[in-house]
Parts: sequence; structure tokens; C-alpha cells
Amino acid sequence: MKKDKLKKYSIRFGITFLIVIAFLTYFSGTIDNMLLPQVKVSDVAYGTINGEQSQDDRYLIPISAVIAMGDTGSVFVTRTDENNKTTVSEATVNLKNSDDLYYEVTSDEMYSGMKVVYSTSKSISNGDRVYIVEE
Repeated sequence: MKKDKLKKYSIRFGITFLIVIAFLTYFSGTIDNMLLPQVKVSDVAYGTINGEQSQDDRYLIPISAVIAMGDTGSVFVTRTDENNKTTVSEATVNLKNSDDLYYEVTSDEMYSGMKVVYSTSKSISNGDRVYIVEE
């Protein structure tokens, strides 16, 4: 009698275990995205604050995207690989001008059309994978 009861519970446990594993495998991508830092990004715009032409390439970046340190600063830019995994990398910028919304910057590491992180749910560092919540 005891062996039949133990066999019955073992089979139930095994079936439950397989169902849980199948569920977690199916939703693993969703779970992974939920655990990543969620970031909001903005396009890097080519131009100057006052609209005049400049000798060097200047870009407009939201103030909240720049970690300023005097005349220089850094920003996090996103890169998406062939597997649709988005990572961030830190780019150094030279601050030229600013207004209430934007910094006018120059950088050898940036170009027009890149996306910079201006808000994040968790702290991020160079090379981290992130999830973009809005563009």
C-alpha cells in the first residue's frame, strides 16, 4: 500500500515539475526582459542650439542624458546587435553650449541617428544589456 502511494505522489511531482519547467522555458525571454534595466532613449540630433552653421560636427542631446564634468561629459548610447539584444556603451562628449533642454556637444564617438539614454530604471554601466521602453 505504501509503495503505491509513494509511486502515485512521485508521478504527480514529476508531471508538475515538467509543467513548471515548460512554463519557465516558454516565458524565459519575457522574464529576462523584465529583469533588465528599462531605459528611455532619444535620437541624437545634428545641429546647434542657435541654428547657425558650425565648423565641426555638433549634436543636440537632452540635458538629462549627459553626465557633465566641467567642459566634458559622458552619455550612454545604445547599440542593437543581430540577435536584437540592446547594449549600452559610454561615449565621451565635449560640451559647447546649452539651453534649458539641450546640450550642444561634439564627439568623435557619436553620429546623427544614434540613440542616447536619458532615463533609466536602474543604474547602468558600459556594456550592460537594457530594455528600451519607448523611443
